[in-house]
Amino acid sequence: MNEVVYHSNYQIENNYFWFLSRNSIVKNIFETLCNKDKKISNSKVLDIGCGTGGFAINLQNQGYEVYCLDTEPIALDYCKKRGLINLFNCYIDELKNKLKSEGKNENIEFSTAFALDVIEHIEDDAKAINDIYDLLPIGGYFVATVPAYKWLWSEHDIIHMHYRRYNINQFEKLLKSQGFHIKYSSYFNTFLFPAVVVKRFLDKLLNKKSNSPVDVVSDTTNSILKSIFDKEKKFLPNIKFPFGLSIIVIAQKLK
Repeated sequence: MNEVVYHSNYQIENNYFWFLSRNSIVKNIFETLCNKDKKISNSKVLDIGCGTGGFAINLQNQGYEVYCLDTEPIALDYCKKRGLINLFNCYIDELKNKLKSEGKNENIEFSTAFALDVIEHIEDDAKAINDIYDLLPIGGYFVATVPAYKWLWSEHDIIHMHYRRYNINQFEKLLKSQGFHIKYSSYFNTFLFPAVVVKRFLDKLLNKKSNSPVDVVSDTTNSILKSIFDKEKKFLPNIKFPFGLSIIVIAQKLK
């Protein structure tokens, strides 16, 4: 991502509606579906493409032993400021060697690998998914979110250096092709979908461009948007939404 995105994310991750609601929804879905597995509670988890650590610190505060991986040193600098400890500046397929070089157990077993809005940044997404599959033990979970729908491509995707957006069938097929079993999948950020679609349509129609990583909103608007987005927790994962701005998949390595 552009360096400005890391600076921006660190400043707003603790109060901007999108980060707060997404992180809360993802964690709720994950723990609802996977908490019956006793290996999950207070387990070692890996946050791939952890960025400035907003999601990772939430997991750490809940008792998980969190390992953060990112290819950008500036991201890990911000993670350190948040109080995160296990920080690795490398690619996914380099992690075992990195662990070994730092005197840690290279055969560490992660109960779960998270990649929240990460895979769309990687040119060879199939290799990345395969590397994650190889890294997990049998029974390990992979939790991923990605942006939805190619037709929603906008300046936002360019600023964040995305390679693509997915539909849910494409993303499921990608995970299955690398050996994963799909435990749950759904679109989400659905309740705000109509408003965002209209906004992006108008932005294109008016040729409106912005260099800001996120849409700047007032505190009041931020609170309203968070309240709307948060309401999805009442429905997920009990149902699956048929459309939305994002996709969540929980997959598992079974063999």
